[in-house]
Amino acid sequence: MISSSEKDIRSRVVTALEESSIQRLRFIQVEFEDNTICLRGEVGSFYHKQLVQELVRAIDGEVKVRNDVTVDA
Repeated sequence: MISSSEKDIRSRVVTALEESSIQRLRFIQVEFEDNTICLRGEVGSFYHKQLVQELVRAIDGEVKVRNDVTVDA
């Protein structure tokens, strides 16, 4: 079961992605699995993949992150 703090973190991450100036980041899927934020989707560069991950860390530096975002080269 997802705790209220996990729901809050997920909600904050989703909101930050939706407000991103980089359009493709707005479509990244964010889920909690096994106490880890899981990021899925597709971006256009490795830089954008790293941006997604660092966005999560900026929101909560203690949360585990699994970055399954793929780069469409």
